[in-house]
Amino acid sequence: MNIMKSLKRRPATDQEMGLDDETLKRHRALTADFTKLYRDLEVEGYFKPSPGHIAYRVVELFLLMTAGIYLIQQDCGVCCTLGVMSFALFQGRCGWLQHEGGHHSLTGNSKVDRFIQAIFYGVGDGMASSWWSSQHNRHHAMPQRLKRDVDLETLPLLAFNSKVVRNPKHGKSFFVQNQATLFLAIDTLLVATMWKLYLHPRYVIQRKRYHELFFMILHYAFAYSVGFFPYMTSVWLASIYIFGNFSLSHTHLPVTQGPLHWVEYAFLHTLDIETSWWCDWWMAYLNYQIEHHLFPTMPQFRHRLIRDRVRALAAKHNIPFYCSSYGDAVMKTYGNLLEVSKELRH
Repeated sequence: MNIMKSLKRRPATDQEMGLDDETLKRHRALTADFTKLYRDLEVEGYFKPSPGHIAYRVVELFLLMTAGIYLIQQDCGVCCTLGVMSFALFQGRCGWLQHEGGHHSLTGNSKVDRFIQAIFYGVGDGMASSWWSSQHNRHHAMPQRLKRDVDLETLPLLAFNSKVVRNPKHGKSFFVQNQATLFLAIDTLLVATMWKLYLHPRYVIQRKRYHELFFMILHYAFAYSVGFFPYMTSVWLASIYIFGNFSLSHTHLPVTQGPLHWVEYAFLHTLDIETSWWCDWWMAYLNYQIEHHLFPTMPQFRHRLIRDRVRALAAKHNIPFYCSSYGDAVMKTYGNLLEVSKELRH
């Protein structure tokens, strides 16, 4: 960040933008209206941190963790099952909280938010917050943009769009041809395990981020306390919870290769899921994905309060606003996985 600030900068000229006059005019109007909405929301206090909401999220995680460990240790099959589910929810919802910390939308202080992120992603999931941020920020810059959005780079396990497959042999592989079945059943656990045991530890050691490594090691103290099989089952369930919900908002939408306005990326390549009390909790407010992409530093629980204003912005500029029910989003996601497999088979 300091290096970026030290560089000289100036507005790009019309020639450097490489866009026709009509597109430039449309982009400028969209920029002006988005900027006005952003400033209005800022003045109205939508970006202010909420200590009460942060406290609720942390207390919830503590209760899920302690209940999970306690129940798993009881000599009772039903208790153990409930404990594994609680411990899985603890891990999954640590993922939601660290996501918000990574966007600096918790306390309003970026250093504090990153530290909170490192604690909960490390202790809760055994993963490295800095690695996650480096990847996720690229996704936010250009969602569904080929060769830019890292969330599209999922081979060899699966392909969310046939255009990401450059080698026809990869499209006919066992994993891709059966991806609709294997995505939640197998792929999520494979990815989570690879991240935990190899990718994330290697990343923090190479970059000497030892405080993150310390938090990641603490995670395995909890793993030891619950035992190997309950722990691995909870990791599997947590990975289904996280990856399954993340996939609903983007993966079935079209990919793009051409330049778009940043606001257009959010509207055209992101999907909202309808408001309901259970879905807001289950997805930790990431069902307001369009609002999240437009205002990533806003505390996520406030995104539901601005949906109508965001929808009005889209309508003013004749841009579609995609919103589905949770069940519909699941059907679209799995329908897309099946369709991509079929397309690649032939």
